[in-house]
Amino acid sequence: MTEFEEQAALWDRWAATYNEVSLGPAGPAAHALAELADGGPALELGIGAGRVALPLARHGVRVLGLDASEEMTQRLLSRRDDLPVDILIADMAVFEVPGPFALIYVVSSTFYLLTTPERQISCLQSCSRALSADGRLVIEAAVPGTIALPLEKGVYVRAVEPEYVKLSVIAHDPVTQTLRSQEIRLDEAGLHFLPVTRRYTHLSELDLMARTAGLCLEARYEGWNLAPFRAGSPRHVSVYSLAGENRGHLRDR
Repeated sequence: MTEFEEQAALWDRWAATYNEVSLGPAGPAAHALAELADGGPALELGIGAGRVALPLARHGVRVLGLDASEEMTQRLLSRRDDLPVDILIADMAVFEVPGPFALIYVVSSTFYLLTTPERQISCLQSCSRALSADGRLVIEAAVPGTIALPLEKGVYVRAVEPEYVKLSVIAHDPVTQTLRSQEIRLDEAGLHFLPVTRRYTHLSELDLMARTAGLCLEARYEGWNLAPFRAGSPRHVSVYSLAGENRGHLRDR
């Protein structure tokens, strides 16, 4: 089974109990992304249930979303109404889409679900090919080693609600930069075990990967308020654009 097939099966399992509210409000992200799209079409990698794509579409941005899981995207379709959001079941590591796009974005550390450096670089290369000459790629992710992404193995309480309790058990392999976790959810329907494997990237590594894909860092923020990134910021919003020679090549096509 390929990693893409594994991800599809995994997130189909997650769909029944997925709680996007736990990720926080999407309004600030949608507002910032709409500004970056500047009226152009957007591509979301890992669109899931549409937490960000739907409010972004309400800003007038047409969105195409890639995802592995048909079950997750069914949740999006059930509430899409007439918003300009389309879905493509595809591997975000290797994709070809009708473009180009003024904006490509991946949020909530979804980039880390690509569990090898080769697949992460391949994703960035696919993004580079799909961007318009003046387009931007935006990656939002937790910074490794901060409160948003602790690298110690252990058991973490994620949520205690009247309807359910959610825990995460995490093992860390620093050699492969891999976090293997099991989310354990107890609710009235019973006990649910939901595994996730993530490969985190340090910021300097991510920037180097982007450069190998023909992208250069344009700006880095600590969140969707677009405040400057600082030492100790738990999350980053990194904005990349095509490097000069690639931008010129696209204009000549």
